Amino acid sequence: MSASPGDLPEGFLDDLGALLSIPSVAAWQARGDGAMQRAAEWLRDRLARAGLSARLLDEPRGAPRYVYAESAQRPERPTLLIYGHYDVQPASRADGWSSDPFLPELRDGRLYARGATDQKMNLLLPIAALESLPADDTDWNVKLFFEGEEEVFSPHIAETLARYRALLACDLCLSSDGWQAGPQQGDLRLGLRGFCGLEVTLQGAARDLHSGTFGSVAPNPAAALMRMIAGLWDAAGEVALPGFLDRVTPPGAEEIATARAGFDARAWRRTAGLDPNAPLPVADEDIPVQAGLMPALEVNALDAGDFAGGFRSIVPREASARLSCRLVPGQEPGRICGLVSDALKRATPPGLRLVVTPLPGSARAYRIAADHPGQHLAARVLEAVDGQRPRLSYSGGSIPILGEIDRQLGVKTVIFGFGLPDENMHGADEFCRLSDIRRGLAAWRLFLRRGARDR
Repeated sequence: MSASPGDLPEGFLDDLGALLSIPSVAAWQARGDGAMQRAAEWLRDRLARAGLSARLLDEPRGAPRYVYAESAQRPERPTLLIYGHYDVQPASRADGWSSDPFLPELRDGRLYARGATDQKMNLLLPIAALESLPADDTDWNVKLFFEGEEEVFSPHIAETLARYRALLACDLCLSSDGWQAGPQQGDLRLGLRGFCGLEVTLQGAARDLHSGTFGSVAPNPAAALMRMIAGLWDAAGEVALPGFLDRVTPPGAEEIATARAGFDARAWRRTAGLDPNAPLPVADEDIPVQAGLMPALEVNALDAGDFAGGFRSIVPREASARLSCRLVPGQEPGRICGLVSDALKRATPPGLRLVVTPLPGSARAYRIAADHPGQHLAARVLEAVDGQRPRLSYSGGSIPILGEIDRQLGVKTVIFGFGLPDENMHGADEFCRLSDIRRGLAAWRLFLRRGARDR
């Protein structure tokens, strides 16, 4: 890519372009193309070039390599752990991209590529900020820990944190995986929802059957699976799963007020591509309450018949679906997956066989108090950069490692990323703005320069 424009550090866009060009899709690791290893090695070398002691950690079987680096460690200083992930979502031109998702293109101040905002741009910001500061211009001991399977819900992260608990010990964690409310207003998350998912397959006859000869007599897995899944909700659209909410404490008035404050329903609808007048199951002011503070059960994918764009008049031999739950405090991923599985087993009609497979990754819900010292630090930094106080919010998404860092390392994580909500993360034509980079670098430099002194 061309040299960095304006006031970006020399070579930043070249580095970002090089990392974006590596298709480090965790879901494609079984292809054996070595992309995950190349991305990990590239990051290790980039961290070493920044003057840090960097290496790849031994990983649990099946996990992509973890990348670790640290500055000189002085016992009198507090320690800051910086987290990020180098894996990205799958992408191809067939998904509706305007250009090759793994050939970055800079157009009108925006850099388009898979992983541009989630989260390779964000991953490089603390590295560049550290590199730009004199060694004595921070009071932190800095450690960096990057993983390669966040987008598949970090199935090995609990084992890895247990293995490297002493190495990763710290006083505060900052997650570079995150985003801000708008181009001139920060956003400090007070919580993330947890996650669990499962794949469901309903099997009927040994082969696809002619729908004229066998239809209305042979069991139809597709029709049955639709009815089974639909039964997980009541007529009002509420989850009708016994025990789903048993251990959940409803959000309090202060949490609801915080979630509603500063929320722009019109902008949310535009980002989602929804009609501005489309009816929703909750009032517009309660969108952030429902999406951030309440659990959800969703159908993510359905498959039956292998019609491949044509018409096949068959009774399919099997049908499958992927379901996921976003969880709040009080809901354990394993227990909730068990409830969904048991409900589907009870609803399975005679003559059909159900196979339920929990997805390998999960996440616990995460919370951090608004008055946590790390939140105060981040708020002062964002106010200095943006000229106004950041908003506080609850996110409906999940970052699996945050709950595990809380549980195993005993420290909280402040979410400190600088993408924006409209930058198509996980979608076609994902991009980041050059202004995100400038703003993010300013904030990281400020946090690293004065943060430990202001604790």
